[in-house]
Amino acid sequence: MPATVNIGYNVTIGANCTLYSCHIEDDVFIGDKCVVLEGARIEKSAQLAPGSVVPPGRLIPAKQLWGGNPVAFIKDLDIGEVWANYTKSYVTSSLGMACINEFTTWNSAYMLRESSKSDVSPDEGDLTEQTTAPDYYQFVAKHYI
Repeated sequence: MPATVNIGYNVTIGANCTLYSCHIEDDVFIGDKCVVLEGARIEKSAQLAPGSVVPPGRLIPAKQLWGGNPVAFIKDLDIGEVWANYTKSYVTSSLGMACINEFTTWNSAYMLRESSKSDVSPDEGDLTEQTTAPDYYQFVAKHYI
């Protein structure tokens, strides 16, 4: 397994969590101070209790609550608990995007723009405008030894 962390959509990860080279699918809730180790996979709509440690290579099945050190099965989640986790993660990500859009100190509109051919190959007019003006070096002192 490559040393990457893959995180799906609408995932809520609590404070002080540590993730090592694992795969987390969509709509997962991970409580505070959890540790997910190498090769672990947490399936869709699963939940980890706070302070849990997922050993290397462990599979956490979909729609189940796991907790402890090392994690152990606690219970199956009903549809209400799954929906509550989903709505909380969706609201949190929406508020985060609203905060980014309102308080970002630099312009991030370039991230929304589609790439075009002019990004790869400049026009001829662009190259001529980038040449330096004849008086570019007028204030630079020239010393020859």
